[in-house]
Amino acid sequence: MGLVIKGREICSGRLPMICVPLMGADYEGVMSHLDTILEAAANTKIDIVELRGDFLEALENFDALDEVLQGIRLKLKDIILLFTIRSPKEGGQQRSYDRTSIYDINKHVIQSGLADMVDVELMSVDEDGNGLVELAKDSGVKIIMSNHDFDATPATEEIVRRLCRMQKLGADVAKIAVMPNSKEDVLRLLDATRQMLESHHETPVVTMSMGSLGAVSRVLGEVFGSAITFGAVGEVSAPGQIPVDKLGGLLEDIHSL
Repeated sequence: MGLVIKGREICSGRLPMICVPLMGADYEGVMSHLDTILEAAANTKIDIVELRGDFLEALENFDALDEVLQGIRLKLKDIILLFTIRSPKEGGQQRSYDRTSIYDINKHVIQSGLADMVDVELMSVDEDGNGLVELAKDSGVKIIMSNHDFDATPATEEIVRRLCRMQKLGADVAKIAVMPNSKEDVLRLLDATRQMLESHHETPVVTMSMGSLGAVSRVLGEVFGSAITFGAVGEVSAPGQIPVDKLGGLLEDIHSL
């Protein structure tokens, strides 16, 4: 099943969308990096820009956050904007959220409608999705539900279970990223992706095996059913991300065969 946002379709089993992380400590830093990304987009495929909110110093100042999101939207035009706060336990910036929780920030961004998609971590929600999924549906915002393991690769059955739970919770896209410690780990991740495509295709899924060992999954994941792959323009947000110009070229070469 595909998901159309801004005329772009996220769909498992075909040429994947390319998402690049956008990072900066403040408005000026974010806009500078965004200009570099848009320069790259003139020559290579970029479908989604992911603002990594956990890098913003003023993340808990909603006026400042809205200013950043509005500035990005003005420049992105038809490119999809994904807002993500990656928690420290899942590889995000080491910062506290004592004054304003990740939940509260995500809730604000969803209600503002300034992002097309918002990332919600699977391990942060209960059986009703903490209300964020329903709020997003009411606000016209799409949810990518995610899970990241920077230490290991779970069993195939566990990967499938987590992705299916995301679908059950109402996610529009289900995503998992894992760290391989062997070639077999990469194969398990790809097989879980295949199982999702063939037996649980209620939503698009996004999977990746991180690090240099798992880099092949960023290029060939689409063959098994991954709908989005992540490349980098200067700043890397996870180990194993390929520069977006090289990634786009590899995907084009594969599809020209």
